[in-house]
Amino acid sequence: MTEQPTATQRIAETIRPAMLQGLQNADLGGAAGTQHINAWADWIAEAVFHTTVQPLATERDAFADRVDTLSEVAKRHKANYLEAVQDVQRLTSRVTELEAELAGLREPSAEPPTD
Repeated sequence: MTEQPTATQRIAETIRPAMLQGLQNADLGGAAGTQHINAWADWIAEAVFHTTVQPLATERDAFADRVDTLSEVAKRHKANYLEAVQDVQRLTSRVTELEAELAGLREPSAEPPTD
């Protein structure tokens, strides 16, 4: 199994070829050099952003979306569970009432039937 390059290695591999070509024979002194260095710093920042920061932000946003979805599902399940508990209590009470009614119907009456 080949090892995956680290974030630092990926960034270096992205930046190195352009840096080598762009800085060869470059005059880095004076105002022109400062401007050249600033342009390269901006380019490096953009390269790092696109290779590291942006994918992490995308992954973070996707994770947050999954968490939000799971939170909503959990809230619905909790509400459904509470409704089910209430239904069970209501039905248990009704069963008790019906059993009492049935027991009353099965008891022999105290008065004998009249013909």
